[in-house]
Amino acid sequence: MPPEMFGDDYYKVYGTPDLTVSLERSSVYQGEITSIFLTLTNRGRVTAIKVNSEPAPDRRDEILAAQRELELERQRTTAQDVSVELVVENKSAIDVKRAVAFPGNLREGQTSAPLEFPIEVYKNTHPGMYRMYALINCTYQRDVAVKSDEDHPDTPDVYYWYERISQVVPLELRVERKSDVEFEVLGVNPERLPAGSSDNVVRISVKNVGTDTARDLVARLKPESGIYVSVDESPVPRLEPGESAEFVYKLDVSKDAVPGKVYLLRVTFEFSDTYRDNLSDSENVYIMIDQQRPTSLWAGALLIAAIASIIFIIRKRRGGA
Repeated sequence: MPPEMFGDDYYKVYGTPDLTVSLERSSVYQGEITSIFLTLTNRGRVTAIKVNSEPAPDRRDEILAAQRELELERQRTTAQDVSVELVVENKSAIDVKRAVAFPGNLREGQTSAPLEFPIEVYKNTHPGMYRMYALINCTYQRDVAVKSDEDHPDTPDVYYWYERISQVVPLELRVERKSDVEFEVLGVNPERLPAGSSDNVVRISVKNVGTDTARDLVARLKPESGIYVSVDESPVPRLEPGESAEFVYKLDVSKDAVPGKVYLLRVTFEFSDTYRDNLSDSENVYIMIDQQRPTSLWAGALLIAAIASIIFIIRKRRGGA
C-alpha cells in the first residue's frame, strides 16, 4: 500500500538506481583456472522533484515533517541489497565456479569493490569471443511519506515503499591460446601398476603438436591420492614442433590403492616459447591399478621349503651315519 495512505506526501521525487558493470579483465587463456573481477557503479540520479503539498507555515511539526521527507526522498537512487549473478552463454566452454556476489548497498555515484568470480576455461574451448551476462537485482526506495506529530514534532512517523528492480548487462570475454606450443601425450608405459608396489619406472611420451618451440621444458607429474612420485625427469632443453620426448618417473603405489580403479596422473608442463617465459599447460594420463602381488607370501613359502629341505638333508645324513 502506498505510504501516502499513512501520512502526508509533500514531495514526489523521480529517478532510480542505474547500475553499470565494468569487466577488469577482458581475455583469458585456454585451460586456465583463474578469476575475473567485476565492478559495479551506480550512475542513477534524481531527475526531478515535484511538490505535492506545502506544509502549513504556522505548523512547526509539518515543516519538520516536510524537511524530513525531502531528506529521505533523496535516497531514492540508492541501490540496496545488490546481488550480481554471472552467467556464461556457452557453459560447455567456461565454468563459473562461484556465480553470485553481494556488493551490498551502492549510493548514487558509488563504485563497488571488485567482485571476484572464479572460473575455469576448458582446454578444448576454441579461441574467440564468448558472451556472458551480469544479472543484477536490487531494491530501491520508491517513495516516502512522513506523518507529522504535534506532540513530537522532531520525531515524525515515516512510511517507506520499496520496489525491486532487475538489470541484465551483456559482457564479452575473449579466449586466447596461451602459446603456439601444444602438447599431446602419445602414451604411458606401463599402463598398469600393482597396488603396494614401489620404484615403478613409468615412461610418458609427449609430442609437440604446435607450431612453436618449447624451451626449458619440464613435465611434472601430479598424481591422484594413492600414487606418489619419487623421481622426476630433468628438463628437456628444446622440443621443436613435431618432435617427441620421453619423460621418466619413479612411482610408488599405496597398498591401500583400489584394484581395478583407473587413477589420474596430471602432467603439468612448464616451459618458455619464442615470445614468453614461465608458461604452463597440462594433460591427463591414466594408469590402472592391479591387485597387490603376493611377493611376501611367495618369499615365505620359499623360505619354509628351503628350511624343510635343509632339515631333510641333515636327518638323512644322520641316518646314514
